[in-house]
Amino acid sequence: MGIVAKLIGALYRVPLTNIVGAEGMGLYQMVFPLYTVLLAFCGGGITSAVTRVVAKYTAIGDDGACLKAVRVVLLPLAAVSVAAAGGVALLRNVISGVQGNGDAGIAYLAICPSLLFTGGINVLRGYFQGRSIMLPSGVSQLVEQSVKLVLGLYLSRVLLPYGVKYAVAGALVGVTASELLALAYLAVRFFVTVKKRARYLPLAAAPLAETAQELSPPQPIDTKPLLKELFSFALSVTLGSLVLPVTQIIDSALVINMLAPVEGRDGATAAFGLLVGPVGTLINMPTVVALSVAVATLPAVTSAVARGESGVDAARGAAKLILLFTVPVAVAFAAFPQYVCGALYRRGLTAEQLDMAAQLLRIQSIGVLYIGILQFVTTLLQAHNRAHVPVINLLIGACVKVGLTPILVRAFGIAGAACATTACYAVAATLSARSASKMSAIGLDVKNAFIKPLVATLPSAAAFIGGAAALRALGVTAVLWQAVAGGAAFAAVYAAIVVLTGAVDVRAAIAKLRTARRSKASGKSGGE
Repeated sequence: MGIVAKLIGALYRVPLTNIVGAEGMGLYQMVFPLYTVLLAFCGGGITSAVTRVVAKYTAIGDDGACLKAVRVVLLPLAAVSVAAAGGVALLRNVISGVQGNGDAGIAYLAICPSLLFTGGINVLRGYFQGRSIMLPSGVSQLVEQSVKLVLGLYLSRVLLPYGVKYAVAGALVGVTASELLALAYLAVRFFVTVKKRARYLPLAAAPLAETAQELSPPQPIDTKPLLKELFSFALSVTLGSLVLPVTQIIDSALVINMLAPVEGRDGATAAFGLLVGPVGTLINMPTVVALSVAVATLPAVTSAVARGESGVDAARGAAKLILLFTVPVAVAFAAFPQYVCGALYRRGLTAEQLDMAAQLLRIQSIGVLYIGILQFVTTLLQAHNRAHVPVINLLIGACVKVGLTPILVRAFGIAGAACATTACYAVAATLSARSASKMSAIGLDVKNAFIKPLVATLPSAAAFIGGAAALRALGVTAVLWQAVAGGAAFAAVYAAIVVLTGAVDVRAAIAKLRTARRSKASGKSGGE
């Protein structure tokens, strides 16, 4: 469910691009880097921290420490959230002016109230994930993305006649409303879950008390050590989550201001919008799956480490899933960018903009693979209490990007910015994977997870060409339907090859699914 929600969030920008165009997406993406930075300060790293702490104390049976971890972080996060929202509201015009386009001011005003809700969302998601209860997080994400999709697109379409900047602001009002409703759902689910556990735990403990004559509950955890444990871990994660948004803020100012003398303010904004809007959306779609798999792996690996184990088995399976998905998508983006961009953005972009978007997508296609690897190894390093390592590596990658961007933009225009972004992810992913492999934390099955999927993409690409050509021969000239036919052929051939070659063990997957269902069914009587 979480994967579905994230895919909706990624796909949301496709119809939004067709409504507001390249210039509107440029304004939209001018706002989001700073917004992401503030999200990090308002608890972006706290989800992983709470997940790790709750998983740790759940493994040793200390339910009180799990609840206390939730309580102690809420007040500091609330204070930071209020300060962040107020600061953006007051300084919105100054910020947008520095970025090169003052029209973004109203967009900042529309989205800043959502900062009030994100801290609570992150804490509660961390609690449920730490207990390996993934449904609430998934449902909240689905609520969040569905409201953003429906309300945001509706408001942007209604406000478009008043100007592009108002249409973008309408879309961002949808983001604010989605955060509020997601927090409301998680809060209700949290209180229901806590009450159920309060009723269940004394009953479960009674037989043990009769046998042992006396229970020995864990000693209460002091607030200061717990806060230190939470925020020391969250600090590393937060710093890591700040690197790319800060780099994107620099990008938004640097790229637009460098292109403006040649292409004008609106043209520069539109070019930047193509890179971080339509193309960025496509690059992020497959990495959504990687992130979801990585997040789901964190509690399992953390619990294994707490028991003195390595967690290699869970890591190996997750790495395989990520590569099985990201490898063919990267190849498809590199080989057929015109079909992808033409099918999705033909209504919102001009022919010239579609050609530019296809060029940028081909340049950044390899980034799909690097981002997927980076997200996965980052989660593994966090589980092994090495959260600072990917932060350092990502900072190195960001420095490479910032250093290359002026040189490459001056030489190649917006395509140079795309090259610099790809270089950033390549450097960060390579360094982090090297760090994780030194700890023996990956356990990667190179043959089944990488070589076989890569080989399978060759006949799959031929199938794509054949599917699209077959429709052309039948007189179907629409790029959308050619892309659909080619994509279906690509996916069918790829799936068949990875199954036939043994890269995916279908029987083992079905057996695991049945075991998981039986375990879930047997655990329902014990509550959540």
